[in-house]
Amino acid sequence: MALPVLAEAAGAPWPVVPATAFGIGLAALLTAALTGAYRAVLVPLAVVLAVPGFGGLLATRAGTLAALGVLVVAGAVTGVAGRPAVVRIVGWLGAVAAATGFALVASLTAGQSLRTGAFAVLAVAAVTLHAAPLLRVVRSGGPGGVGRAGTWALEAAAQAVALLALLLTGGSLRHAAAVCVLWGVAVAVRVLRRSESPGGRRVLAAVAAGSELVGGWLVLAARGVVVLEAYTLPAAALALGAGLLALRRRPGLTSWLTFGPALGAAFLPSLVSVLVSGEPQPWRRLALGAAAVAVVLGGAARRWQAPVVLGAATLVPLALHELARGWDLLPRWLFLGVGGLLLIGLAATYERRRRDLVRLREAVARLG
Repeated sequence: MALPVLAEAAGAPWPVVPATAFGIGLAALLTAALTGAYRAVLVPLAVVLAVPGFGGLLATRAGTLAALGVLVVAGAVTGVAGRPAVVRIVGWLGAVAAATGFALVASLTAGQSLRTGAFAVLAVAAVTLHAAPLLRVVRSGGPGGVGRAGTWALEAAAQAVALLALLLTGGSLRHAAAVCVLWGVAVAVRVLRRSESPGGRRVLAAVAAGSELVGGWLVLAARGVVVLEAYTLPAAALALGAGLLALRRRPGLTSWLTFGPALGAAFLPSLVSVLVSGEPQPWRRLALGAAAVAVVLGGAARRWQAPVVLGAATLVPLALHELARGWDLLPRWLFLGVGGLLLIGLAATYERRRRDLVRLREAVARLG
């Protein structure tokens, strides 16, 4: 600690004092990370010197870039040669954080906006995502390896940095859409790795598809598209594809898990819009009813319970809504007459209808 104090006493110009403190503190931290010796002394010393020194270098962008660049190098060195594995993980995570800050500050120094800097930050996330599997332990105790937990930590850090890039777009729908689409492409490329585990591949594929879907939604919003189905049907198609893929891998999967999310995403928003909105929406009502009938018939033909139940659950409130709309358009006596005839017919054939209802319930319960 003597050198920074002596430099300050001698009236050394900026940035000699903060750079000296930062350098000594970082050297002490690297020594503790690489050798594992005297950590009880070196780590507190590093914190006392490096943190104020780093704060002093933040006065200018040039000083900030220099400090962040040194941190990236120090984090990478720690990630390669630190002891034990947890130190290597911390080193790589520190390098990712410093690289993220460096990319953002470099963009601002070059006169770019935060929205443009988001793409530089996204590049850091992409590099981290693709470097993570390369840092896994080659052999037990191998140098530079971070193990499975370290790989997961770096992948989570990559996702967090990508989210930061999305936030940096500052509400610009077009920039946000571009970030989502580019991140989806980066994750999709990672899916193609031959050594990827099946579970990891499924998670990455879901992230890539979700990112592309959100990017498409943002593009539609930026262009002023207000048709509800433009947002819901792509999500339903994505859920349907995932369900069919899962059914192919696990033939015993129920229809509720296979088709339930997709049908819910397709029918529920449109049905709520029809029931709640005061607008007529004739084409939406017609398309929704036709789609629900088709789903019921298809589910009954394939003996799938979820399409039958969900299609019927869509048709019933839709039919009641149409009946309510026609209440003021038709003479009152017509409803009373039809209702009376229905009651008479039901009373005359009550036992048979009750048996039919029981058989219908049993038939639905037998569906897969």
